[in-house]
Amino acid sequence: MPTAIVLIQAEPGKDREVANKVKKVKGTEGVSLVSGLYDVVATVKAETAEAILAIVYDKIRPIPGVISSHTMFSMEV
Repeated sequence: MPTAIVLIQAEPGKDREVANKVKKVKGTEGVSLVSGLYDVVATVKAETAEAILAIVYDKIRPIPGVISSHTMFSMEV
């Protein structure tokens, strides 16, 4: 099953709120608060890569408080 790691930058003071909303999005797993350039990291799994992109673009990016995201598809070695 395709998997992606989504790095999310949140508005100042909105990181916990954004993380809690991301946790509720179907297909997300392992949502964590982090420090550095990004504020929230989520693992997203879906049936296809296109479905992952739909989750990111249609469900995660519109969450109030999300400034930007960076999606990295995970490949098995």
